[in-house]
Amino acid sequence: MAFRSALSLLTRRTRWRGIRAIWYNEKGVSAVEFALIAPLMVLIYFGFIELSLLMRVDQRVSSTASSLGDLTARLVTVSDADMQELFNAASVTMQPYTAETARMRITSVVDNGNGETRVAWSDGYNIVAYTPDTLITVPNGLVPSPGSVIVAEVEFEYESTLGVVLDASQTLKDVFYLRPRRVTQIARSTDADPATGFGPAS
Repeated sequence: MAFRSALSLLTRRTRWRGIRAIWYNEKGVSAVEFALIAPLMVLIYFGFIELSLLMRVDQRVSSTASSLGDLTARLVTVSDADMQELFNAASVTMQPYTAETARMRITSVVDNGNGETRVAWSDGYNIVAYTPDTLITVPNGLVPSPGSVIVAEVEFEYESTLGVVLDASQTLKDVFYLRPRRVTQIARSTDADPATGFGPAS
């Protein structure tokens, strides 16, 4: 009887030690923690990569819009050949991304002294140009009365090459307003040459 009691006590002690051993056993804890955290770390890592690429494209869009507005504002009269040169400049600024997939528009907005801002002329690539003499809204204080301002717009559809976080196309756009440098209002002339104009050389 005493032997059975001792054996029962020993069994309970052994069982308790086994439970304590399991409770205090920390082997493999790091592996479990890593397995739980690793997917989140990978997601954050790829998210930072995609965000940096998106910011790089956005900088290209802003630089292209700024360059188009600045180069146009330096002219006195804009011809079709000038518009083609402006597109070539945009192609260089957009590199390593292609400007042929972007949407670009250059518009001359004029105020004849009556406080109304209207379209004098407009050229667009992959986007509809504004109709001349159409009322257009611009931020207050940008167009002198009388006077004019050049509006350069660029839009670009960015699709991530990774597609982990940004799985949908992102529309990046920017608008720049610049006053003419040499004249009050920049004129627009056309030469009726289909090989020239705002776009790539045909």
